[in-house]
Amino acid sequence: MIKRNYAKSFEGFKTRIFSKITSLTLIQYINKFILNREIHNLKASII
Repeated sequence: MIKRNYAKSFEGFKTRIFSKITSLTLIQYINKFILNREIHNLKASII
């Protein structure tokens, strides 16, 4: 998911990692509890 590090500081890098983890967790939550889909199916998420 992260091919290059474009962050100017370590704080920016940590923020980028945290936002990716948070977005994946939110997609999994929406798929599982709201749309009743499988958790591992991220390519077809929320569409």
